[in-house]
Amino acid sequence: MRMLSKEEQGLCLRILKGSGENNFLGNIIIHKLGGVCIDITKNPPNVFLEFTTRNQFPTSEESQVMIEKINEISFFILTTVNLISLLEKEGYILTIQRATQPSNHSRFGGCVGNLPSVTSQFTDTNVSDLLVNYCDKEMIATEEFQRFCERNFIARDEQRFQTQFLVSILALSVTTIALLVNTFFNLIPKFTGGTKIKQEQIDTLSRGLRSVENKIDSMNKTVRQYKSVVLDTSNLQTQN
Repeated sequence: MRMLSKEEQGLCLRILKGSGENNFLGNIIIHKLGGVCIDITKNPPNVFLEFTTRNQFPTSEESQVMIEKINEISFFILTTVNLISLLEKEGYILTIQRATQPSNHSRFGGCVGNLPSVTSQFTDTNVSDLLVNYCDKEMIATEEFQRFCERNFIARDEQRFQTQFLVSILALSVTTIALLVNTFFNLIPKFTGGTKIKQEQIDTLSRGLRSVENKIDSMNKTVRQYKSVVLDTSNLQTQN
């Protein structure tokens, strides 16, 4: 799972928030469709954008705005449908066709019906196919997707990597501490001339070792808890 952009993260939150409440594509992207509608015909496949205009024949200023809007909306739609496809592939969301006889035609957006409009056909067949596929499917968020969003959009593979990294750091820390303690005992006779270590020195060393041991136990507990969460997530994905 790749890292998501800020816009994709925002879309994920919208999908999560709307799960179970008519969570269709049109409702996910409606906030970006001011004055624009998306018109979709399934058979034969045909997708075009409809722009509301003030005049029957757009002015040069309106034409320039529409060109910019076409590029903006087209990129946003490309981002959205590819994100949905990725989340479905990863098992983060489920899509369901609730209608027994889905309509061959879908239209959604923010254009105004009683004003003139101009249409622009969506020429990218890959995006058009995804729009046709998802336009009337409801998106259901899984528990794993909720955890994914709550953990700052860190994918399960990245979570496993972080766990392995923590375990490696812990093992290195334990090895380093053991080496330092062993070196300390080996050097003491040289600095003391072979005399016996005083009891208070032994007590101080013991307290230091117990403190290190407690910290290692705490780190071990934290890693085990983190690893348990990641394993639970992986098991849930396998079951799904």
